[in-house]
Amino acid sequence: MAAPRFGLMAHQVFWNEQGSIVCACCHIPFPGSDTWVWEKWQEITPADMAIIDRKGVRVACEGCGKEPSRIVR
Repeated sequence: MAAPRFGLMAHQVFWNEQGSIVCACCHIPFPGSDTWVWEKWQEITPADMAIIDRKGVRVACEGCGKEPSRIVR
C-alpha cells in the first residue's frame, strides 16, 4: 500500500466539488495549491461518510479503487 502524501493520514478520504474522490495515498493535490483551492478539496469526515452509507452510495478512491472501509481507519 502506498504511503499517505503530504503528511496526511492513511485513513483520510477527500472529495472536491465536482465529486472526485481520492484517498490520502493517491492523486491528492497538494493542500493549499491552486488545484486544491479552486476545486475545493476537503476531507470526507466520518459524519459525512455515515450519511453517504445510509444512502447506500458506494465511495471509492479514483486513484487506487479502495473503498473507505478498506482504507485503514
